[in-house]
Amino acid sequence: MEKLQKLLEIEGYASIETLMEAVLSDSVSPAICMNEGCDFTAEMEPDQDAGFCDNCRANSMRAAPVLAGLI
Repeated sequence: MEKLQKLLEIEGYASIETLMEAVLSDSVSPAICMNEGCDFTAEMEPDQDAGFCDNCRANSMRAAPVLAGLI
């Protein structure tokens, strides 16, 4: 849940609900690196659970709907 809150803060959303409204009407979603100490974000597919982090160079990116438990 900490990474989801960080993603909301970085992307400028006031709540999980407003982020999900934006994501569910689009083909991409904000995603955040799950590695400790890395908060790199990027746009990825809404169901992404192991996307490539350009900062860590690892498959550690997770999309917002996955973090929220919707997918």
